[in-house]
Amino acid sequence: MATTAPADEWYRKRYRDLVAMNLRLPEELANALRELSEETGRSQQELAREALEEYVRDYRLRAYPKEVRHLITPAPEGSWSDAILLDPPLPEGTDVQRLLKEQRQERY
Repeated sequence: MATTAPADEWYRKRYRDLVAMNLRLPEELANALRELSEETGRSQQELAREALEEYVRDYRLRAYPKEVRHLITPAPEGSWSDAILLDPPLPEGTDVQRLLKEQRQERY
């Protein structure tokens, strides 16, 4: 006798890398999220996910005074920190890591 898979197995296969959750928001916050979604053209889910990612990433920083938090906050991927332009540009075949290594060797 063949056994049939549970009815929710398709769901587990399709969403195995994601975790679903329901989020109950106060009416005022739900309205603000809806308005922001319409204003930015991004989904409410995308906005909520981004806010949670930021909160989780920066949670431990709350222990530090506001005045120094910005000094130790990691820059998000794809931000300006990934595209620092050097003026004048580095010579062909040279990168920042190599220059730093050379500078350190000259000191000692």
